[in-house]
Amino acid sequence: MTLRRTAIALAATAAVALGLPARAAAPAPLPLQLAVRGGRLVATVDLSSAFPPSLERELGNGLTNLVAVYVAVVPPNGGAPALIYGRVMEILFDVWEETYSVTVKDPHVPQGVRFVLPDFAALRRFLAQEHDLDVGPAALLPAGGFVVETRVEVNPVSKEQLQRTREFIASPSGGARGAGGSRSVLGAMASFLLRAPDPGSDVVLFRSRAFGPGELVPR
Repeated sequence: MTLRRTAIALAATAAVALGLPARAAAPAPLPLQLAVRGGRLVATVDLSSAFPPSLERELGNGLTNLVAVYVAVVPPNGGAPALIYGRVMEILFDVWEETYSVTVKDPHVPQGVRFVLPDFAALRRFLAQEHDLDVGPAALLPAGGFVVETRVEVNPVSKEQLQRTREFIASPSGGARGAGGSRSVLGAMASFLLRAPDPGSDVVLFRSRAFGPGELVPR
């Protein structure tokens, strides 16, 4: 268990002991750029604060580590996501070559794409800067405006949710609610994104500013 995860667990334990309700930490501001290209919403997000230098020990332990990233478009006042995107990254540190192998899987490339990164600094940059994520059809954006919420999990605690994520990635619906495919999987993903992180989990939440109706211009 990392120091960060230990601190989260201790805080949750203290809240229970004091009779306080457990609450998720307030989402961090989400730096992002949005565009509509070919009728699709495309996002570039900066997740640097989710990957501090202290993660080097955990991600460089010679075991396969998992990082899950979820991006959801939701109404400004809350509610079910209109669009959901998810990806899982499998990370393995090669103790002989001292390089990091990263396999990225998402709904568009469910079989995965493999990258080899030379050191932890390169791995951090790779994880932190998520470029041109195809979130889903722009036609499904909420008419009254929206915010973008992002959830980052390092070595997810819930194996059931990880399986749901893998089913979601394998779904031909490609991340759009209501676009066909397995409604049960999409519903489970939406429910999960609206849930507070489990005590002891290594989760960072982000939330963007609000985007008004018609603010994004297709190009």
